[in-house]
Amino acid sequence: MKTTGFHVKMGKEGKTQTCQCSPKRRRKGSPSSHLTPSSRSSSPSLAVTCRRCDEDSTYDSAVEPPPTWVYMLVWIASVLVYLNGLNGDFVHDDISAITTNADVIGTNPISHVFLNDYWGKPMSDPLSHKSYRPFTILTFRANYQLFGLRPFGFHLVNILLHSCVCLLLTKLLLRVVRVPQGTALSAGLIFATHPIHTEAVTGVVGRADVLAAITFLAAILSYHRAMECDRNDIRRAYYIKEREDSHSSCCDRWESGKGMAELDEEDDAEVEEEEYTTEYVMAADLVSYEVMKKEASLFGDRRRNDGNESYEKTTREVVSSEGTVWVRRAGILAAAGTLCKENALTSLAVCAAWDLILHRKHVRRLFHKKPPDKALERVMRRLLYLSSMICGILFLRLLLQGGGSPVFSDQDNPAACSSSLITRALTFAYLPSFNGWLLLCPWKLSHDWQMASVPLLTSALDARNVFSFVFYGLLLLLFKAGWSLKGYEGRAVLLGLAMLVLPFLPATNLFFTVGFVVAERILYIPSVGWSLVVSIGLSRVGRLRAASLLLLMMAFSCRTVQRNRDWESRASLAIAGLKTLPHNAKMHYNYANLQKDLGNMNLAEYHYREAIRLWPEHSSAHNNLATLLNDTSEAETHFRLALKAHPQHARAYYNLASLKNRRQGGVAEAMLLLEKSLTHDASNKDAVSALAGMYVDAGRPADAERLHLTLLRARPFDPVVHNNYAAFLHTVGRKHAALHHYQTALDLDPEHTVALVNTAMLMRSLRHNNQAEILYKRALALTWDPEIGESLGKLYLNTGRLEEASLTFSTVLRLYPHMLSSRVYLARVKLQQKCYTDSQELLLQVLSQEPHHQEALFQLSLLYTYTNRSQDALALAHRAAHNCSNPPAFCAHIHAHYADLLKDRNHDEEAAQNYRVAVALEPSLTHAHVNLGALYHTKGNYQQAWHHYLTAHGGSLQQPTSREHGEVKEAPPYQPSSLSAKLPQQLLMTTSFILIPLRQQQQQCCSQWSKAKVIQKVKSFYQTNGFTQFFWSLPVPIIMECQIFFL
Repeated sequence: MKTTGFHVKMGKEGKTQTCQCSPKRRRKGSPSSHLTPSSRSSSPSLAVTCRRCDEDSTYDSAVEPPPTWVYMLVWIASVLVYLNGLNGDFVHDDISAITTNADVIGTNPISHVFLNDYWGKPMSDPLSHKSYRPFTILTFRANYQLFGLRPFGFHLVNILLHSCVCLLLTKLLLRVVRVPQGTALSAGLIFATHPIHTEAVTGVVGRADVLAAITFLAAILSYHRAMECDRNDIRRAYYIKEREDSHSSCCDRWESGKGMAELDEEDDAEVEEEEYTTEYVMAADLVSYEVMKKEASLFGDRRRNDGNESYEKTTREVVSSEGTVWVRRAGILAAAGTLCKENALTSLAVCAAWDLILHRKHVRRLFHKKPPDKALERVMRRLLYLSSMICGILFLRLLLQGGGSPVFSDQDNPAACSSSLITRALTFAYLPSFNGWLLLCPWKLSHDWQMASVPLLTSALDARNVFSFVFYGLLLLLFKAGWSLKGYEGRAVLLGLAMLVLPFLPATNLFFTVGFVVAERILYIPSVGWSLVVSIGLSRVGRLRAASLLLLMMAFSCRTVQRNRDWESRASLAIAGLKTLPHNAKMHYNYANLQKDLGNMNLAEYHYREAIRLWPEHSSAHNNLATLLNDTSEAETHFRLALKAHPQHARAYYNLASLKNRRQGGVAEAMLLLEKSLTHDASNKDAVSALAGMYVDAGRPADAERLHLTLLRARPFDPVVHNNYAAFLHTVGRKHAALHHYQTALDLDPEHTVALVNTAMLMRSLRHNNQAEILYKRALALTWDPEIGESLGKLYLNTGRLEEASLTFSTVLRLYPHMLSSRVYLARVKLQQKCYTDSQELLLQVLSQEPHHQEALFQLSLLYTYTNRSQDALALAHRAAHNCSNPPAFCAHIHAHYADLLKDRNHDEEAAQNYRVAVALEPSLTHAHVNLGALYHTKGNYQQAWHHYLTAHGGSLQQPTSREHGEVKEAPPYQPSSLSAKLPQQLLMTTSFILIPLRQQQQQCCSQWSKAKVIQKVKSFYQTNGFTQFFWSLPVPIIMECQIFFL
């Protein structure tokens, strides 16, 4: 049953009575002027006389049910429609704002949350988006601490926050605007289920808008409380003054109704006309009746005791304190809201509008040149507070921004970059009407409206200008209707317009340029006002109200559920966007990125080209397309086009440098390109690592280290930076320093997979195989990557743990059958286990899929060598060695193996050629040097033979030096015994053949030489060739071998 009366609460039992006469039939005056308490008693029932109806009625509290059911229905609807979004993944902006944001995942200290923008970049960075929202980031960080990077927890919190917004909206309508419960229910349900909110609620990044909406509504509620406190203060002061001036009984004045009637006519004339606070004022007046009597008595006593000055001071304190506190609370809530999202600041503008709406009759006094009354003075004081708070918050916000503004491209906001003033004006005027249409008919929705999603209006003859005029005309008509309507309807329409228009103003490009064309999440707060206006319209359709609301609810709910499915995954969102905006280049670009990550390169290339066709200056599409092309010249062309369209495209510089580096003689140009990339984005970790690697190769390790240290100082809490610096240290041989930075990276992020694997590799090089095994297993526990599993298997293989190696490689192949390298390693395990048939079968499987797989050819050749199939082994080795040059170390072993087979078949020239290739590819390959030295030796080329023997021995016999941590240290003094201990046995045996010339000279008398004579001849030979020191390092068994050789 619809009731329009007011509640009165009196007596100890606190029963509520309601006047049932229509507001339109009540006499003009104050809300209490036509009602008089007929009894001063505090009995459970209170008889109230309605002067307009001339009837005495006693009402029971059951007439108007409490609004709990309204809150429950709104909350249930707000949760139900988003339940199917709980299983959604991180998509779109969630990736950069959450999953890769060091402020969210905790790799940065919590203080950085207040120094960086929403996307994790420092606010001082020129590339920063300047969106300062630390409170939202703190909620993400708390989410991460509770749920990790599981999307379910993030979606759950978003839904609960959205339900809180719906409850706050319902409370605002019931307690502030004083609309009937049916109207409040309609507005709450419309807002709760509106499909436009899907981006803000189901998209995790949209939490910023939801949190801003909470502070937005809370600020309005607080400000309204300040208005109520000021109103009650005026009434209290008037009552006290009236009592002291008349020296009459407060109770008698109250019962006669004259005091309050006079006050209402003087200070609150507009409240009766609008029927605002009819229920509240009467209830508040009667409830506080006894309190006011006590206050009046107290202040009267104070006046008598302390004098008039003390009384007036006390009265002023009572009148002004509480309202000011609530205004400040509204300002604090608005400031907190701006730390969630910037548009929350508009709540203070809405508060000002609401104050003017309720006191518009007082404001009219200024236009009629009448002196301001007490109520208007309070309004002006509150507006002054609001203005000062808005200016203060704006000043602090600009201070945090560093005085600069974010830089947006023509892709982000084409109209803002247009050189035509007419185009900018017409397009900016049209965009609000387009957003209004999305609120009215949310069928065509998209997660990204950049580029040509909304074509520019270049002429006044464009038909879309009609929609602009119609939209602004409707706004004016609604404003006029709200101004002329009486009662709650007028207030609701005007407040709805204020909440629709004012929060949207920052997105209109009126005050500053924004980085989007249309953004559905921006409409989250304005839709509060839209829902209120629509609910007022539904309340005037009579009996069709319920059916209309039900139909609208069903349509909105179905569309919201459907839209939640679009946000379920990256693939579903990209497909939905492409269906909605097939003419938008950004949609094709996003879909191409998806297909590229899925490995569908042909489809990705097609959509990149389609994006370029729709937007020829799409720099990122040019850049990404170039990375897919096999034609290096075409790839370079697209990189150049990307840089032409966007000269600050750091990633394009980096990719072009990588392309140049692969070409012969392109290292110098690649260095220049990488340096340019770092000038535009000094935090590009990939570019720093690549340029540092080139510096190392060019013999500039100091410059390389300077790059790493510069980035490390800028990002001291970034585990990736520590990992990259450690990899550099590992490369230059500073293993212990590298281990320190690897450990730092793991301390910052214990789940950093790359750092775990790199640390494991370093441990292997330090022969700490047990620690390496633990690290590999930790990495596999995080994500079972086949390459990490393969590395663990290689560790087992190299340490002779063949059973564990076999199990690990078998697991890799079971999970990832396409891993041919793991199949080859498993064949190696079987070969060492002498399971020749199994090994051959595995290798033939690899060669059936990839006939030129060099590792498989090499291992199968070895297998045939072991099984005495030398002809097949030679053929396979020839195939493996043909054009094999990369990787150098592996190809060196292939050429050495092929040379061994050739040497065994007495093809010495061809064998020597392959040995030379092997030692050129891998200078430290001892086996190739020894055999090549032997071939030179047999041909009489003793100098070359000795050179390769010596290289196999370990290089120069001069006193060596070592470098550690940048310091040059002298090696221990030369010890002949220690040197001879390092000589491979094969090399020591081979050195005896150097004495062949001596045998030729002393062939006739060699049998007569004694042991001493042989030693003397060998010593003489070594002295002649400058190797005296090496001679004394030879152990006695080798010298004896020389004697045996001669005898």
